[in-house]
Amino acid sequence: MHLSHSEYYRDRRSEYELCYDFPEDEMYINGLHAMQSHFYTHNVPVEIPVVRVMNAAHFLLAYAFQTTCSDNQSEYDVLAYGSVGHDKKVMLLTLIVIAAMLKRTEGFRARMCRNMLLEDRSEDFYDGVTLYDQFLSSSEKHFAEEDFLLDTHNQIARQQEEIARLISENLQLKHNITTMEEKYTQIIGTQYKQDNNQGTIYNAPVTIQYITNPVEQNTSEPKQAYSEKEQVYTPPVPREGDYNGVRLYIEERKKYDEQFKDFCTHHTRKELCTFLTKEFGWFVDDKSLGRNIQRNI
Repeated sequence: MHLSHSEYYRDRRSEYELCYDFPEDEMYINGLHAMQSHFYTHNVPVEIPVVRVMNAAHFLLAYAFQTTCSDNQSEYDVLAYGSVGHDKKVMLLTLIVIAAMLKRTEGFRARMCRNMLLEDRSEDFYDGVTLYDQFLSSSEKHFAEEDFLLDTHNQIARQQEEIARLISENLQLKHNITTMEEKYTQIIGTQYKQDNNQGTIYNAPVTIQYITNPVEQNTSEPKQAYSEKEQVYTPPVPREGDYNGVRLYIEERKKYDEQFKDFCTHHTRKELCTFLTKEFGWFVDDKSLGRNIQRNI
């Protein structure tokens, strides 16, 4: 059973697909084939699943650069072990490839992660790092940390497109509701004049409910339909990326909006952030919000 990479990286199915999306991978793939030939020559019983190793390496690099690269070496060992099907030899080969890629990646976090991965390893591991470097081409290519975040950037772009679509639909719904209210008011006014001319007496006023920020029926989001008497106070929308403001917004709104408070109680932080994304008009990341909440406990 393999660890799922989908949150940070989409596994490529072949060496060709890897090199198409990440052209620099050709050097590392050729290095693995050369290392496999070396093992065969010296009767070392290790089979290198090249595509699996490269996918695991890309996943771990995307994970390290998308999150905060911690100094917990065992965390990355466990992720590598689960990514290659619980094979320790292949796991160590994956870490050797990562060390080679980080060596050629510019940036403070890349250096910090490489030092952490190489710390207190066995002599055989260090020999493997040296051996693999010998199999790489002399014309070294250097990377930026962002080069390993192709899939996460694509996910963010798709989320931003979805947010823009929802905002556009919301604006269109508000326009339609305003138009319907105006037509309804005209009809009521005309009917009143006609009935008044005929001597009809109205004993009860007509109550019109105004709907703000409508959402589709049968969803788990808080209800957004209020009459004028039921309208609750809503705090100002925080600036994009201001997760301290998002945390304060949630705390403040829960004081006045029972439906919102109930939603927070019975839903996950990720579901809450999806709802707030539609409310604010900008993407609210549940991990960034979680880190802010932890810092302010």
